[in-house]
Amino acid sequence: MFGRKKEPEAPVKEVAEKIEAVVEEKPAEPPKPAFVPAPATRIGEGITMVGNFDTKDPVEIRGIVRGNIKSSSSVSIAKNGALIGEAALDSMKVEGRIDGTVLCAQDAVFTSTGSMKGNLSTGTLRTDAGSNFEGKLNMIPKKPAAKPAAPAEAPAANAAPAAAAQVRRDADPVYETLADAIRAKEAAQKATQN
Repeated sequence: MFGRKKEPEAPVKEVAEKIEAVVEEKPAEPPKPAFVPAPATRIGEGITMVGNFDTKDPVEIRGIVRGNIKSSSSVSIAKNGALIGEAALDSMKVEGRIDGTVLCAQDAVFTSTGSMKGNLSTGTLRTDAGSNFEGKLNMIPKKPAAKPAAPAEAPAANAAPAAAAQVRRDADPVYETLADAIRAKEAAQKATQN
């Protein structure tokens, strides 16, 4: 009773060991913002890229892009970044500047430092106080998510290219909007040539 230390009971000892293990663990990293997944393509600050590119992966622009971008994913333009040209993309976040024409099938977000001079067609637009937009804005209906294709009979050999194009159109909700924009641009170019 006096002077003797009593050993803790087995369940109490197990709980104490578990608490010590939890205390020793490193804290988890804070969650990253949900808007743009980690970019597969990053144009770094101080870099000027001249030319056109087509991608299915997220893009982050910290430098300057002079050219046209076609992306079925998101494009993020950092505070010191700029896009000078045309873009057809799924969604975008602008902290820097854009000079040109953009077709954004889903969401366009302009932060307080973001600016655009040109034409924007988008499904949804969010602008923070301090952002700047000069140009023409066209709100387009968002494309609904693609429905899963029902199994079909095998098409004839000569119908394969048309069937493949139909499958791509059904699988990519941005495809139809982009195709319409390309056809309209080509028609306008032909009209000016005549």
